[in-house]
Amino acid sequence: MKKLLPLAAGTLVSALLLWLAFRNADWRAMGAVFAGVRAAPAALVLLTVSAELAIRGAKWALLLRPARKVRTWDAARLETAALALNNLLPLRIGELARAAYGAEMFDVSLLTVLSTVVVEKLLDMASLLALSAAAAAMLGIAAGLPGGWRTWTGLGAAALLLLALMRRSLPRRYPRLRQALAHLKLGLKALRSPLNAAVLFLLAALQWFMNALNYYWLAKAFNLDGASSLAKSVLLSFTGAAASSAPGMPGSFGSTELAVSSVLSGWGVAKAPALAFAAAAHLLPYLIITAAGLFFIYDMGSSLMSVWTRFSAGKAEEAGS
Repeated sequence: MKKLLPLAAGTLVSALLLWLAFRNADWRAMGAVFAGVRAAPAALVLLTVSAELAIRGAKWALLLRPARKVRTWDAARLETAALALNNLLPLRIGELARAAYGAEMFDVSLLTVLSTVVVEKLLDMASLLALSAAAAAMLGIAAGLPGGWRTWTGLGAAALLLLALMRRSLPRRYPRLRQALAHLKLGLKALRSPLNAAVLFLLAALQWFMNALNYYWLAKAFNLDGASSLAKSVLLSFTGAAASSAPGMPGSFGSTELAVSSVLSGWGVAKAPALAFAAAAHLLPYLIITAAGLFFIYDMGSSLMSVWTRFSAGKAEEAGS
């Protein structure tokens, strides 16, 4: 019963946000908008989503390289499977499952894999902030990089320094703790090289640019002149990513539609095309990623039920087995 409480709460939140987004919507006008969608630009979303997933795999493989040389294909499969699990199951189980299956598949410590996942998220946040700041500056909304990226960079550097000092100062009578910190540092080792760090940041930025291109193609498909610039597409990508972090049901339904359509309305787009665009921009990549992720999950001999049973209890020892 306890396992179902987060799902029930998230569903209620998403239902409320969906109601807020679509209240007083003109469904006939939205139908007319969908009827006028151009198929060719919309079809390009499949290309950019695939490119985004491939870049995610390359980025994670590079983060794992100090611990184990991993094929980009294998890393991309697990990345895609994790995203699909997050789309379908509550509690963000996909990230825990990715770390556990990655540790097993690549024969790497679970703590090392988890540290690469954390570093990956920080890289994603920093690169998306940088892209969004640049896009906002181009549109005259703001100038320069936001102060948030300095905060995260400082915290990351301080964490690395603290780990190094802790490992050197730990007494030898704590071998297990020293070993755990060694595994954690191994997951962060890819950032020690300035060249590797730069490549990782560029890969993260390229990944989010692919995500922004999804909005760009769909703006062309929906004939939204008020949102069909690359700079605005980057800001919509930031909006969608921020909305997906809000509490809600798996897949972030409701929060994404409300946030994206609100931004479009602020740019002068009418409500019907704004809502139709927001729904399509959310649902199309969702379906592509979920379908691909489910294929990889079952291809690896697992299933949604087995993943939920294994990881929903939150037993660390079971996840790392």
